[in-house]
Amino acid sequence: MTTDTTPATHELSAAIRTHHRALAETLESFTADAEASVTGHAAQLTELLNGFTEFLTGELLPHARGEEQSLYPALDPIIREHGSPTATMRVDHEYIADYVRQITDTARSLRSASERDRQPLVRQLARQAVQLQGLFAVHLAKEERVYLPLVEQAISAGDQQALLAALHAEADGASADTDATAGDTLEVRHLPPAQRHQVIFERFNGLQAGASFVLVNDHDPKPLYYQLAAEYAGQLLWEYLEQGPEVWRVRMGKAS
Repeated sequence: MTTDTTPATHELSAAIRTHHRALAETLESFTADAEASVTGHAAQLTELLNGFTEFLTGELLPHARGEEQSLYPALDPIIREHGSPTATMRVDHEYIADYVRQITDTARSLRSASERDRQPLVRQLARQAVQLQGLFAVHLAKEERVYLPLVEQAISAGDQQALLAALHAEADGASADTDATAGDTLEVRHLPPAQRHQVIFERFNGLQAGASFVLVNDHDPKPLYYQLAAEYAGQLLWEYLEQGPEVWRVRMGKAS
């Protein structure tokens, strides 16, 4: 059976994406207002809290319940047949790495900030740390409640020891790796091919002069090189760190 992929079939996903953006933007607005209200009046804080809690209980939680009751049951058999059950965990890792990069950048700015600029940067660093902590707490809960019980049930003791040794070796290698620093990796293998270039371009366009990151892909991103070389003539830094056959790692950056 051939699945219809005409634009009309994307109505559901388009509606969900639109709702996600609206929820995220509203939450972002409330968060920014909460930060600003620290030095505000009590009446302003009360008004903010009333609106915030109404949004959380009246929109955010009903959205989550609706997905659990209708969308996820429809997706379960599709993921079992066609998808990767751990894909969402890789997305978590991508966002964790991005928060690490943000915190590192903010900490670097703080070290040389003037007294006038210091307080906003401190608030920014605190907010980034809270966001990372929240994401990481959920990530750990998913691993410990969903994946580790499967490890205990289905993987032999010998294979568990081999996996543990591999995890330790990977961690030790990452600590000693001078080619890539923490938070500077963009993993795109979990993304649909049609979305990858947009994500990579957004990350690259946001780089400051002299900055770089490591792109991790499942094929040689040579077409991307030609696009960036044309747009950033004389500025593009491009260095292969690993060239297949299954993984390509490229350090991409802007010349200082």
